[in-house]
Amino acid sequence: MTIKKTASTLITAAAFFSFSAAAFAQVPAGYAEFSESERKAAQRNPDYYTINPASVRLVRIAEGEDPDLLEKQRKAAQSGAGESLVLIEKIINIAEKIWAIIERNAPVVNITTQYATAVPDGIKSWTHLQNWSRPRTYTYGFYADNLYGVTVLDVKYKVAYSYGGNYKGKGKYLTGVTVIPEKVDLAWGYKFSMTAQVPDSTVVNIGTHADPHAALQLKLNWRISTPIKSSDGTSVYYIQGNGGFAEIASPWKAADASFDDMDVTGYQAAAPLAPGSKIFE
Repeated sequence: MTIKKTASTLITAAAFFSFSAAAFAQVPAGYAEFSESERKAAQRNPDYYTINPASVRLVRIAEGEDPDLLEKQRKAAQSGAGESLVLIEKIINIAEKIWAIIERNAPVVNITTQYATAVPDGIKSWTHLQNWSRPRTYTYGFYADNLYGVTVLDVKYKVAYSYGGNYKGKGKYLTGVTVIPEKVDLAWGYKFSMTAQVPDSTVVNIGTHADPHAALQLKLNWRISTPIKSSDGTSVYYIQGNGGFAEIASPWKAADASFDDMDVTGYQAAAPLAPGSKIFE
C-alpha cells in the first residue's frame, strides 16, 4: 500500500478540547502537584488558568532526517546471544510498549533506549537486521492560549523512526520508533505530560509471508492541567516499513481531519486504533 503525502499542517479550532464533564474535572488529576500559592492564584484569576479551546493548534513544522540517531541507538542496543527460529512473516515489537516522553513539564525520555520496533519474531535485537535507513523525523509544534490570549503552552516534538531494515534480504521492518521532545515551555501554574504507546495489536504485517512489510501505530497521549481543570488528548501516527507516515487520528474528530491527499484504504490493517474505537479520550 502507498501512502500519499499527508497535509503538511493540521490546525484545529474548538474541536480539540471538549468542555464537558468527561473531558474536564473540577478537581483535576494531579491536583496535589500544585502548590498552595498556585491554587490560590487560580482561585483569584480563573480565566488565566483556563485554556481557550479555539486557540489550541497542532502544526506539522518540518520533515527531515536525523543522521546520528540510529548510530546512537545501535551503540546502546543489546545485540543478544544468537537467535531462535525466525519467522519473518510474524512481526512483533521487541522493545518498549509504553514509555514517558514528558513529565511535569520536563523531557524524561531516553531516545537511545526507549523506542518501539517492528521486526521478525525470533530476532533478539534489531541490530541483526541490515540496510536500515537514516531516521526520518516529523516535527510538530503544539500551542495553546488562555482566555486572556496569553500563550501558556509551547511544545515542540519530533516523531522519529528508521525503516527498510531486512532480514537476510527479506522484508521491510521498523526500529527506533520514538518521540523526541525539543521544547517544553509552559506558563506558571500549568502542568504538561506526554506518553507514547505502541499496542501489540497494531504491530502488523501488511505484506506477504514471503515479502513481509511491517506497520505499526504510535499513540501519543498528553495531559494539560491547572489547579482548576485538566484535559487529555491523543494523536495516532501510522508508520510503515517502507517509510510511509500518516497521522490517522488526532484530538479533532475524524471528520475534521484532512485526508484529501491520502489513501486510507489499507488502514484496516491497524483497526484496533482506527476511528470508531475510542481514540478521542
